[in-house]
Amino acid sequence: MNYNDRPYYNELPYDPSDVDIRQQTFTVGYIVDMIYHGEIELWREKDYQRKIGSWSKNQKSRLIESLIMRIPLPIFYFDGSERPWKVVDGLHRLTTLHGFIVHNDFTLHDLEYLKDLEGYNFSELPFQYQRVIQQSQIQAYVINPGTPDKVKLNIFQRINTGGSSLSRQEIRNAYYRGVPADYLDTLSTLNEFLRATQNKFSEKKMKNKEAVLRFFAFYKFLDDYAPPMEKFLDFAMEEIYRTDPAELQDIKYRFANSMWACNRLFNENAFYYLNRNGHREGNNINIALFETWAVNLARLSENELDKIVNSKNLIIPDFLMLLQDLEFNRSFTSSTSGRRAVQIRFQHISYLIQHTLNAY
Repeated sequence: MNYNDRPYYNELPYDPSDVDIRQQTFTVGYIVDMIYHGEIELWREKDYQRKIGSWSKNQKSRLIESLIMRIPLPIFYFDGSERPWKVVDGLHRLTTLHGFIVHNDFTLHDLEYLKDLEGYNFSELPFQYQRVIQQSQIQAYVINPGTPDKVKLNIFQRINTGGSSLSRQEIRNAYYRGVPADYLDTLSTLNEFLRATQNKFSEKKMKNKEAVLRFFAFYKFLDDYAPPMEKFLDFAMEEIYRTDPAELQDIKYRFANSMWACNRLFNENAFYYLNRNGHREGNNINIALFETWAVNLARLSENELDKIVNSKNLIIPDFLMLLQDLEFNRSFTSSTSGRRAVQIRFQHISYLIQHTLNAY
């Protein structure tokens, strides 16, 4: 499927009549039992940047205290369209409840009112309190089977853009579990990528995974690109599901070779804005330069890559001159996600590479 052929490339991402969500009441004991038997999946840490154990002991204890005091918890959201259910909102609360009830993994601490219960784990609590916790009711919205993927992703994104919001890439990684998330993890931990970028793309907010997703997206769908960038990356993440495993392996191989070549060409200055003397300006990698060099070099054969690396004394001076070109400069420093800006920077670097190969 081409990017511009996707069925939701309209003002509205989907038909509102496709939204199919039910409201349901569960007991805490029932939900914990579903988790225990694998019917609800608590996401793996590498799929979800907010680590599942990141709540403090005080936060966990206050949650349990609320249940004992019969204070309703905020509503939960589940994607119940397939098994196991995905947690859309409520991960920390569910992890806390499962850990406390099933594993006795913390004792109550710094309670506001029930001070006499401090120091107890679940199995040590008096039976009446255990029963209150397990029989407490929680309200949940559950996405029903048959709901289109584009609807589920949009719901997922909207619910997870609150006060302690996830980044767009964290949402993608959590929603597109399995092959897409694992593939980005593989690319973002390649030694060639880490060396070329000096590990400057932070794991926080999954900046490293977003960088390699941008590479994949432009490698596969450059000619179809149209803003907004975030929708383009959403599409590319989903397309990883539909890409043949042999092609994914080839793209990984080409990405590694591209990163190797960038490291050989620029050393510690790869993907930075450079002045006319070749000195780095600024402390941050320019993501637009990264994706442009990465994709253009990945399209070359091994023999052509060797020629480019061996022509470092030719291509680097020409690149420094290109950086002084106002149109090219603007393509990676302002309005970088515009279609015209993307075309300009990719075309200029492609021409620079071909000119160098012709002069070899």
